[in-house]
Amino acid sequence: MQTNVARTILLTGASGVIGRAVAEQLRPHRVIGLVHSDTSQPDVAEVLRSDLAEPRLGLSQWDWDRLADEVDAIVHSGALTEWGQPWPRYEAINIGGTRRVIELARAADAPVHYVSTCFVHAIERDELAKLGPDNVVRPYIRSKLDSERLLQDSGVAWNIHRPTNLVGDSRTGASSQPQIVQAMSDWFCRGKAPFFPAHKGNLVDVIPLDVTAIAIARGVLADDLGHIRWLTYGADAMTVAQAQEILVAHSARNWREIPRVPIIDPRLPLPVPLADIPATSRAFLKVLIDVSEVTHACGGVLPTSMRELVEGLDVPMPSDRDAYRRSLTYWTNVRNAARHKATIKEVA
Repeated sequence: MQTNVARTILLTGASGVIGRAVAEQLRPHRVIGLVHSDTSQPDVAEVLRSDLAEPRLGLSQWDWDRLADEVDAIVHSGALTEWGQPWPRYEAINIGGTRRVIELARAADAPVHYVSTCFVHAIERDELAKLGPDNVVRPYIRSKLDSERLLQDSGVAWNIHRPTNLVGDSRTGASSQPQIVQAMSDWFCRGKAPFFPAHKGNLVDVIPLDVTAIAIARGVLADDLGHIRWLTYGADAMTVAQAQEILVAHSARNWREIPRVPIIDPRLPLPVPLADIPATSRAFLKVLIDVSEVTHACGGVLPTSMRELVEGLDVPMPSDRDAYRRSLTYWTNVRNAARHKATIKEVA
């Protein structure tokens, strides 16, 4: 099929941050979105309630059979993405859900475009020994790589997309929900970080939401299958020092002067023991340490397919630094607007 021929595309996780952005990029094609809850419905042609952990994805037999007749391609974006959950939840939702998506793809004779994570590379490199036994990212990336392998062994046509951590739209900084990068950044900008944990050689690799969505959508419409595509900036990503400078400058623009803190390889003695740090900040530092461990296990500098995507699918590659700055500004403005509204309501 050619990209200018209208087609029907099933999108799991349609109410998620990536799902909504992909749906926008797939207009004017007919997108049927699977969602897990009734709240904040995505802007797609049809919405169906679904549960990835249930037989037939929680769909009725009638809907399952109808989708098998109508669907031309499946974008499998739905997953349990929260880190630190018990393994059985990842197994049921991420691996079980992928297994059911494969069943539907086989019935529909449709390719699957699977949204994974770049961090599976730590397992591919056989570097899990570099992760602490309680690393919160470990079970999640294991479930994603297991799902990739299910798909690759299924006989169904596929593409696999491996994005790094998201920031907002490269032009506006917007996303439907703040992501882990934003949560970590907000905490840092409150001046709570006693140090910045980062393994030597690690880069801070983030990707704008619109770039991620465009790469996935154009991969769907190109019908060029059998690829693993790394949605990362690779050697062009920020250094840790550059990321800290962006955070310090953002704080200064918002009337909060925060100090630059030492960048510490967490394998070395920490300047302040974690046990001596207040609980909330300790939790944030633990996540940063765990992400740093995974990035180090991936080689510190991630593989990237961006040059290939720019040349082959005309995917943009805007400045990751500018996208990061705009994301920080966007969510700061959202919070300020909410506070202003609450203040007006109290006065009234």
